[in-house]
Amino acid sequence: MLNDNDSTSKKILFVDDEVQILKSLNRLFMDTEYEVFTAGSGKEALDILATEKIDMIITDMRMPEMDGSQLLHQVKELYPNSLRIILSGYAEKNTVLQALQKNIAKLYILKPWENDKLIELVDQLFETENILRDSNLLGLINKVDELPTIKSSYRQIMELIDQDADLAKIASAIEKDHSIATKILHIINSAFYEVKTGSVKHAITYLGLSTIRNILLTTSIVDSLNMNGLYGTRLELLWNHSFICSKIVNIIYEKLLLKKLSENEISAGLLHNIGIVLLLKLFPEKYIEVFHKEEREKTSLLQIEQEALNVTHQQTGGYLLRWWELPHPIVEAALYHHTPFATGIIHRELIYAVNIAQHYASIILKNQLPSTTFDAAVFAALGIDQNQFEKEISHLSLNKK
Repeated sequence: MLNDNDSTSKKILFVDDEVQILKSLNRLFMDTEYEVFTAGSGKEALDILATEKIDMIITDMRMPEMDGSQLLHQVKELYPNSLRIILSGYAEKNTVLQALQKNIAKLYILKPWENDKLIELVDQLFETENILRDSNLLGLINKVDELPTIKSSYRQIMELIDQDADLAKIASAIEKDHSIATKILHIINSAFYEVKTGSVKHAITYLGLSTIRNILLTTSIVDSLNMNGLYGTRLELLWNHSFICSKIVNIIYEKLLLKKLSENEISAGLLHNIGIVLLLKLFPEKYIEVFHKEEREKTSLLQIEQEALNVTHQQTGGYLLRWWELPHPIVEAALYHHTPFATGIIHRELIYAVNIAQHYASIILKNQLPSTTFDAAVFAALGIDQNQFEKEISHLSLNKK
């Protein structure tokens, strides 16, 4: 449960056309520190939002006149600081997944809910928000003239992929942007894939659209920060580290957990260290000194960042990804990849996987980057065997011919 300072002003709005469900939710949160509002329709919810500063809205999807998706669209436009959650049945799964991908909602809670679990999820979401609204972090962000944005050319290609456009059309759009085409061909021809091709269409066919989308997203972020020289060298190392990390996360899921990463989670490995990139952009000389101090003293990177800048790359990365409206699991990966046992984590399995992956990616890169925070207990927490994992990734090497 949140402490008094964090929770006294938190207001939650539940929206559902079934009166009994609203009564149950009201009773459930009666003894918590949250102030609860209820609405039986989308229109009623918007009326409440117009008069009350609502911190979180939790809505059903299937409602007459205005469904949950339409309501959350309006809430996102009118009240972007209100956390948006879906509480709905399995029948709406496809609609819900689309809402999560487009960041209309942060989280999906399945009906019927578990009382303790629902309260815990609400607590965790607010805990993460408190970290991202830390006064030191907001002070740093407010000093920035303008946060980097994703170029329209990248967005257009990602939209084509999301719309399941024809492969030739996607390839043609990529070929029009030299930096995108170059990055994709660089990856497909790397030692990790051992495919020799100069064809963007062939690369797309081999890598798959999900991987291409993630490469586009990461490349667009790196390009938006426009760095070169000494910092460009560090940036290239960070890119290699993130790419290897993403590969390892996929291996953990496919080979050991026997699962497939969801579309809302698949970029977590690639983007977990984006906070370092942003801090390098904002404070190039000061952050290079952070690197050097970490190398000299072998102290925790997070501790050195906090002492030098009053914020960490976890916080800045989480803030930037949330500002870009990326899915909540990806924001969490940036915010908690060094601290996988923190209390505010909802997508804990993913964070465990990213924590393992970022550590072993650094080993593969011969520790050319700042040290990672790693506890072998994360293997047991994830339910996988460390020796088996190390066998599965033994083929990953930058020196591979």
